[in-house]
Amino acid sequence: MNDHETIDLLSRTLRIIQHRSGHRAASDDIFLAWAAMRACPEARRILDLGSGKGTVALLLLRGLPAANVVGVEAHPAHHSLALRNAALNGLTDRYDARLGDLRDLGVLDGQPAFDLICGAPPYVRVGSGVLPKDPGRAAGRFELRGGVEDYARTAARHLTPCGRAVLLMNGPGRERAVSTAAANGLAICRLVAVRPRPGLPTTYWVIECAAQTAGPVVEEEICMRPETGMKWSAEYSAIRALLDLP
Repeated sequence: MNDHETIDLLSRTLRIIQHRSGHRAASDDIFLAWAAMRACPEARRILDLGSGKGTVALLLLRGLPAANVVGVEAHPAHHSLALRNAALNGLTDRYDARLGDLRDLGVLDGQPAFDLICGAPPYVRVGSGVLPKDPGRAAGRFELRGGVEDYARTAARHLTPCGRAVLLMNGPGRERAVSTAAANGLAICRLVAVRPRPGLPTTYWVIECAAQTAGPVVEEEICMRPETGMKWSAEYSAIRALLDLP
């Protein structure tokens, strides 16, 4: 452990090493892991794009005990944390954390197709805002190595015919993500709007896709808290319970 790191509870049975002031586990990880588990609960082979320090991968491995995860992460410091977090939780035999750019065709060379693919791409185009000084935060928010287009393209390339891909996008990014999925031959199955409270703007969109035509699109809304008060909403509490969060 270094002075700039902390060990925190990720769930009741998982711990995570993360940078004290850098890119840390947050609600987007929770919603992505939950949506991925729901999309393909029978998944055995999972691909986690932009795997970071392993937050989503660890939650999936805990929730789907028969599954194995291959994670692709281009940021060396985050990849190092992913390796350490796999070891910390005794999951090195099920989590193959790879250092590489998901746009590089060779990073998954020789890998069979995946039942489930997930990722939360960065969504701020370079030049559209002030780049954070912290490299981890910059990589997590800004499209330094591509955006949702690259995630969708990689997902379509590596998904089994009956598989599911789940992407998480920021609130204003719905149409961009939906059109990108369609352009890469992915059929939208479900769109989930995540809001902090009823009536407030959407914080995240969770987009579930299939490799083949999937029928009518199901649209849902989840609010993290009710209109008043600081308690979690019933639906968000259920999601947290499913993931065994404290």
